[in-house]
Amino acid sequence: MRQKRIEGQAWSWSSETGGAMMAGSKVGMDESSNRNTPGTSSGLDVGGRSRKPGGLVFLCASGGAGLTTLVAMVSKMLTRRSHVCVLADMDLAGGGMDVLLGIEGAPGLRLGQIRAPLGRMDSQALQEELPVWDGIPVLSNDPWNGRPPGWWDMDAALRAMSCFADLILIDAGRGTDLENLRSLAGLPRVLLVDMTVLGLARARSLLVGPESFQGAGVNGGGVSSVTYGDPSARVPRQEGVARGGLKPGSDRANLAGPDPLAVIGILPRAGRSSSVVDQEEAADFLGFPPLCVLKPSASLAGSILSGLGLEKIPRSYLKALDSLIGVIEDSLLTGPGEVEY
Repeated sequence: MRQKRIEGQAWSWSSETGGAMMAGSKVGMDESSNRNTPGTSSGLDVGGRSRKPGGLVFLCASGGAGLTTLVAMVSKMLTRRSHVCVLADMDLAGGGMDVLLGIEGAPGLRLGQIRAPLGRMDSQALQEELPVWDGIPVLSNDPWNGRPPGWWDMDAALRAMSCFADLILIDAGRGTDLENLRSLAGLPRVLLVDMTVLGLARARSLLVGPESFQGAGVNGGGVSSVTYGDPSARVPRQEGVARGGLKPGSDRANLAGPDPLAVIGILPRAGRSSSVVDQEEAADFLGFPPLCVLKPSASLAGSILSGLGLEKIPRSYLKALDSLIGVIEDSLLTGPGEVEY
């Protein structure tokens, strides 16, 4: 076994396992020799086929709107209802989920340290190596510490996480540079929309897939020939596309597509009320009514900016997001869970 240094961590290549692992860790090992439940801990099902992660992708076309905060709040609310969740930071350009949550100093693996050269990963070892926030394992991306791993590494991590979680909540940012992640193809999506004219125009680019660019009033991801507020300009639904996801069997995770699982609105932090678009106008333009619209919380923003993380979900957010939790439970989980106080 030979050893090398990667991003400040000692990693080894094992000729016995055919995989890379961090010193003192089993993460990245090829677990094809698992004796207890063959294949299940390496992201494979009992038949040896690749396991499809049970995940929910969160997207926002406007940077800084609060997408990571939304993902964290949803995970916390689902965990309180006895659902086992894990957070995955796949915002390759932004990242920093651990910083927002206030656990940047916690030891454990980050996305840039994941290596799975054979496309397999020991789920139990990965679970033990991930930092935990409020009982929820977190795979955070810290792009300032190095380049992200290969798509096969990230795919292996998502498959491994599906072995110990009911649902993987994926912060995909704007959805850029994720086209090769097959684990994301077909997963349902929640779209966070900045409730301004510019925010809606940007959000529309995530509702129109590349197959709809021609004749859909969209040019290069922006609004062109459509009239704002015209119901006839709604994004057309593609045939064969399941609600909230993309075409079944797709090998590419093109996260731009019609019919998301839910659309959540967020009001801008500053600006005149006249610049805010109301829910009815947003529904006319997008073709999907926002499930709820969140108002900026000064206490929440202050807690995050001061480095304390997301200590408490504002009561107004709990009430507003309850409808989203219901949609997630009815569509992706076994149903309502028992609320833990």
